Amino acid sequence: MFKRALLIVLMFSTLFISLEARQKEVFDKEAAENLRYNKTIRAFMNENKKITAMVNNSYAYVAFPSIAKGGVLLGGAYGEGRAYRRGIWVGDVSLTQYTFGLQVGGQAYSEIIFFMSRDAFRAFKKGGFKPSTQSSLVPFYSGVSADVDFAKDVHVFTSSTGGLMFEASTGTQQFVYKSRE
Repeated sequence: MFKRALLIVLMFSTLFISLEARQKEVFDKEAAENLRYNKTIRAFMNENKKITAMVNNSYAYVAFPSIAKGGVLLGGAYGEGRAYRRGIWVGDVSLTQYTFGLQVGGQAYSEIIFFMSRDAFRAFKKGGFKPSTQSSLVPFYSGVSADVDFAKDVHVFTSSTGGLMFEASTGTQQFVYKSRE
């Protein structure tokens, strides 16, 4: 009887220790991911004081720490981001882009999209495909941000993190929003 009780205690202890180790691993991974997003947002804020005001005053914003893009005639891009409302993480967002046109090379960039009104953020959350026309020349590394106003309620800032790409293309991009609530 004592041996059986000891065996059960040892089994539960082993199970508890392994669950504790797994929980720490998940916590560490989540902390690293949170840090990556915070660094991206702070980098944009340090580059442009207008962005600091928008982080504090917009209805919501979406941050993409890294979007990878490449193409030769046909191109594509993909990135994963997080949506924040009043500084609180409210959803996950993926961006997929397909392009056609004069393009060659590849690049990586960060992006932050600000929604100045509730209606603009609601429309974004519905997703779908949106037309996209672009022209760019990206050197190996450029930290310069660009400000694009799609509408009075939506502002997009990008910052190249590296690559070499020439592009004059048209295409479509899709945002998929998944709420954390």
